Amino acid sequence: MFATIKEYKPQPSLDRYVESYLHIQSHDDFTKSIFPHHSFVLTILLKGNHQYRMHTDLNALPAISLSGLRKSVKHNILSKGSEIIIVKFQPWGAFSFFNMPMNELNEIGISGYNLLHQADLNVLHSRLLEEKNSNLKIQSLEIFLLKMIKKQTVDQRIYEAISTMKRSQGRIKINTIADSINLTIDTFEKKFREVTGGTPKQISSIIRMNSAIREIPKYESFTRLAHDFGYFDQSHFIKEFKSFTGKTPSQFLR
Repeated sequence: MFATIKEYKPQPSLDRYVESYLHIQSHDDFTKSIFPHHSFVLTILLKGNHQYRMHTDLNALPAISLSGLRKSVKHNILSKGSEIIIVKFQPWGAFSFFNMPMNELNEIGISGYNLLHQADLNVLHSRLLEEKNSNLKIQSLEIFLLKMIKKQTVDQRIYEAISTMKRSQGRIKINTIADSINLTIDTFEKKFREVTGGTPKQISSIIRMNSAIREIPKYESFTRLAHDFGYFDQSHFIKEFKSFTGKTPSQFLR
């Protein structure tokens, strides 16, 4: 086994902000391909080395980093003996902790020390290192997160918009969503980017492709799948799929 990966769901008081936590311990050099996700991710490196590669560029992540939205697959690389904890926020969740326009942070690997107080992060890092048990590490992390919440509520219309995107598997038109929540398209896009860090089209596209990937086993034809999910044609779908996963659909299924 190359790595032990444990997933935890947040306690009820945090589930409106956090989707899940991952605790990863690598027992050997370990590489995992990460598809684009529709929200921000906080990564805390406890031991070892953590790098990522997009396309041909290899970069080191800060000890504590906030990663934004991506259009392409990212390859996480952990050295032997590394240990990390990942916080996967809800699409609107990071906004509640940093309380600033999230589109200003929409890039890979921003140091947490540029966003939060260094003393607070140092205390958190020390406590996570001291805890020997995964459950206790997550408990310590949640205590920290509960203290860091700055904005308790987000515009209900953004919740509704993202819920609509998920229910439709990203296939509903953005204008239709804006009309359903009584916002002009310009106002909708501005509010949406401020909270989520991405445009409605960008996040809807990520939801759509993730949904299409899950549905692949149900289809005998990529042409039919592409049509059902609203891609122009099979070529368009395959191009988007390869950017998203790093592979063609046929390669992905091998």
